[in-house]
Amino acid sequence: MKKRKLLVFAIIAVHLFFGGIYLNSDVYVTHQVNTKVNRVIQARNTKELKRISNDKTTYKFLISLSNSTRCKDTSDFQGGTNKNAYYVTTLNKQKIGVHMYKASLFNWRIKNVEKQ
Repeated sequence: MKKRKLLVFAIIAVHLFFGGIYLNSDVYVTHQVNTKVNRVIQARNTKELKRISNDKTTYKFLISLSNSTRCKDTSDFQGGTNKNAYYVTTLNKQKIGVHMYKASLFNWRIKNVEKQ
């Protein structure tokens, strides 16, 4: 019985360790970029699109996208800090720069988006 409890504890500890590594990795933040950008496009919330757009050209581009448009070829971390990060993704064959900020321990949000 004691060995069983120790084994369960060890398995949980390993999962928590690797889960923590994943949640603090570039792979996780890249996934957050894709998820957040795709959701804001799909929702077509003009207020939110205006807030995250760096300029009028970017806003007009984001508004013109179909709600089925999805991010493609999202880059790895391109610069910034561990609380503010910059990524590049593609929407409708157009490169888009995405600035993300860390809102909480495991939650990243879009700071702004710029058409390149």
